[in-house]
Amino acid sequence: MSRSFKLRGHEEMQMYRKMGLLFALFFFLGFAINFFSGFIQTKSIFMTFSNTILHSLLISTLLFLLSSISIRLKWLQVTVFIIMTPIAIIRDPKAIYGLGFFAMAILLLVHYGFYDKNRVFKIILSSSYLILTEFLAVFFSKDSMFAAIAPSYYISGFIYFLFLFYREKIVVYLRKPKPLLSLKEKGLSSAERSFVLLVLSGKTQKEIAIEFELSESTIRNTLARAYKKLGVVDMVSLAILGERNEITE
Repeated sequence: MSRSFKLRGHEEMQMYRKMGLLFALFFFLGFAINFFSGFIQTKSIFMTFSNTILHSLLISTLLFLLSSISIRLKWLQVTVFIIMTPIAIIRDPKAIYGLGFFAMAILLLVHYGFYDKNRVFKIILSSSYLILTEFLAVFFSKDSMFAAIAPSYYISGFIYFLFLFYREKIVVYLRKPKPLLSLKEKGLSSAERSFVLLVLSGKTQKEIAIEFELSESTIRNTLARAYKKLGVVDMVSLAILGERNEITE
């Protein structure tokens, strides 16, 4: 295992650990606030602990703490938000925090790459989950259907609008950064760096030869030396290297 791979794994683990601890603190504070509020009203610890919201907040706190132990448990974080979404919305269909849980789940799923494949199907699935939750909230509440669904309809529409409008920026921000790979540090000459970057941009050897007014054999031999320094064998493996790394001159 390379040093850079170990470093990326360590940085990723640190990020998930911080997220897990932050979410655990957030939900524990919610538990504490609800506990003291309930105790003031009931004057009974037993009656206070019988509140299912307290149970869900305490369990969520423990799950977030678990998620900070190992990177393999990172999915516990998105799982908690997915489960808390219907609990919050059914309890109070008009409250915004249920939709906040849903938005956090979506952002984490984007970060984990859940929507990279079969995006349309998964977006429809996610939306259907929210809509189903709203119908359950209507079923369990005494409010009219419009009163229960309207907040989610407009807020979720606003969220999707922001995603569509700022999609590229959001995806780039949430996506795990690629490790930097400097061609100069790899020992590539100025010509080798230029040709490699052009190949990564989609140029063929013939197009590069025409642009620099050189023979194709010169381009081919220069790229061959560059490939050797980069540890690749051809354009395909160079493209894979470029996909996995942020190539800089």
